[in-house]
Amino acid sequence: MNNRRTVLVCVTAQKSSENLVKAGKSIAEKSKAALEVVSVLPIADSERPIDCEALEGIYRTAKNYGGEAAVYFSNDPTLTVAAHIARRRPLTIVAGFPGENSNSFVSAIHLMLPDIPVTMVDGEGKLYNMFSAESISSAVLQSTV
Repeated sequence: MNNRRTVLVCVTAQKSSENLVKAGKSIAEKSKAALEVVSVLPIADSERPIDCEALEGIYRTAKNYGGEAAVYFSNDPTLTVAAHIARRRPLTIVAGFPGENSNSFVSAIHLMLPDIPVTMVDGEGKLYNMFSAESISSAVLQSTV
């Protein structure tokens, strides 16, 4: 288990991921935490080689914002990121706001790790928070005392 305070930003190899890292950096600075970026790229095969440019872009973006990057190769990004989160235990997770036809990455991560808050960032940079079950229970207990 990791005792270092981190804000974990989940990104893809898209240019819009820089907005997520920027939001994560802001949260990390306010929390006095380190910034970590995680991404999962598909496993390469003869029909789908490794996208070296995307890989370099992820590391470069993390470095530009003072963070570290971890990149995994897997065909199950949700489970791979969930395992990473379970090992690292970040203060919060930052991810993109799910679009209308998106997969259920954010909700699946929140269901698997309900004790870690999730901040979603939309295309305009607006933040939306999914609080941890623990913080909601604590707030309810405090309001009844």
